[in-house]
Amino acid sequence: MSIPIVEAKRISKNYNMRQVIIVALSNDGTQHVATYGKSMVDCDQAAQGGDFVKKALGWPESLAQMPNRVKQLQDQVKSLKAQLKASDDINATLRGTTP
Repeated sequence: MSIPIVEAKRISKNYNMRQVIIVALSNDGTQHVATYGKSMVDCDQAAQGGDFVKKALGWPESLAQMPNRVKQLQDQVKSLKAQLKASDDINATLRGTTP
């Protein structure tokens, strides 16, 4: 059983913390790391801190994860950049210039 992010969020709210990194060891010896950040920047930094802890504990690098909120934002930025480029290309074609 992993630690739900909502628990890290609850700690953040109850103790007025911007970033929370939870490191736990279950009864069966399984290690757990959960992170939460209030803003996108906090979320990313908390995840980086969690990855640092995972690395220190010897976890494989493949288990380092980008927070979903940060990944979604990066995907959205990538999509918007593509839309802007397409718009610029259309405008250049309409003006008779090359992009």
